[in-house]
Amino acid sequence: MKSILATLRDSGSFDVFLDLVRAAGMEERLSTEGPYTLFVPDDDAFHKVPRSELEAIRRNADRLGDTLDYHIVPGVHSMIDLLGIRTLRSLQGEDLTVEVAAEGVLVNDVAVVESDAWCTNGICHAVSALLLPLVERTVAVHG
Repeated sequence: MKSILATLRDSGSFDVFLDLVRAAGMEERLSTEGPYTLFVPDDDAFHKVPRSELEAIRRNADRLGDTLDYHIVPGVHSMIDLLGIRTLRSLQGEDLTVEVAAEGVLVNDVAVVESDAWCTNGICHAVSALLLPLVERTVAVHG
């Protein structure tokens, strides 16, 4: 079993997220700290984000940190656990909503597409879109 960071690197499907983690200086957190549950957008999810929006997040250190922290929840929450949870508090401070729907488990209305990648310092669940904190959703909509 490997750390969250090593698991993401080895998968080859999370290069954009890992680039943002490097830019934010959060590699240590995902290597040694925890335990955490990470809802991680795969590279396909990032292709849905307008390039200008992604660059705006990358260029603003506070916004980048908040966006990444919004994907991280303290503790380990497996898929079985998620079936009985309605909200989780992210490291960023805002809650993520969890819903069981016909299409599977949704986090903030975003599908969990792969689940339960167990790591030495937590667990990863791949999601089909970038999760944005409320303040970021407001910025994205209103510019």
